[in-house]
Amino acid sequence: MKDLFATGTPQTIAAVLQSKDHRARRQQELVTKFPTGTVVALKLNVPGPIKTNAALQRLFTAGQRLLERQFQGVTRLQAPVVTTGLAGTEAFYVFAIDGWEAKRRAVAFEDQLPLGRLFDADVLTQAQTHYSRQELGEQARRCFLCDRPAKECGRNRTHSVAELQDYFNRVYAEVFGDD
Repeated sequence: MKDLFATGTPQTIAAVLQSKDHRARRQQELVTKFPTGTVVALKLNVPGPIKTNAALQRLFTAGQRLLERQFQGVTRLQAPVVTTGLAGTEAFYVFAIDGWEAKRRAVAFEDQLPLGRLFDADVLTQAQTHYSRQELGEQARRCFLCDRPAKECGRNRTHSVAELQDYFNRVYAEVFGDD
């Protein structure tokens, strides 16, 4: 099985936090530029210090196509903006759709197939900066490995980075075969 984390430049916590700040600024810029639109920001939840390389980029692109299928038929207010840095790849979409409907579609994407579970698809509008699963009546995101709430496992460091990376490797093999 391919080891997705055998190559790449390890990132520091500071670099990952800087990327998070950049993502928040980009989301706010888009919400301001498109006050009637709904922003959907897509990123992989990559465990460990390696956040990008050719294999992870390939996985991201496959997930991006899956997300786009969830929003098929919805008007895009601009072409998706895709950025790749050492802390990973992100895609930003602006759709002409109600925020709650966008969140329902994002949850369906995140919950379908093992591939979608590797991603976060955040939804924002000018009127509301956070749409939660719970407000939709959905349960919290589940852990890849044990099906407990993902935030609980992350906060408690229930699983090792190696276990989480192994899950990514298995999903990659399922999506692309063992190439």
